[in-house]
Amino acid sequence: MIRAAPRVFIKPTVTDLRKGLNGLYAIVTNAYQADILRGDTFVFINRRRTLLKTLRWDGTGFLMTIKILAKGRFADLFCLEEDGLVSVSQRGLSFLLSGAPLYSVFRHK
Repeated sequence: MIRAAPRVFIKPTVTDLRKGLNGLYAIVTNAYQADILRGDTFVFINRRRTLLKTLRWDGTGFLMTIKILAKGRFADLFCLEEDGLVSVSQRGLSFLLSGAPLYSVFRHK
């Protein structure tokens, strides 16, 4: 059974989403020294902001999801020019996945 992730982190810079599980895992563990095995969700967005991937450990294996918007773009988080990850609530992740703007729902890690 998949449990709700305790935290959600978004990488607010462009990610080459040709990367698969191993490439995204390397970003989380090497670039951010984050412990993905805690069950946190990590979100990556492509340059055009039309494709999003999430990665998390569910206790028995990795869960990677892909969302491609049929119309429009995901919120522009690239303007944050952050080096680190941006923390959002589960509600913020829901807004992001729906294509809604995130102006008031994100918090910096």
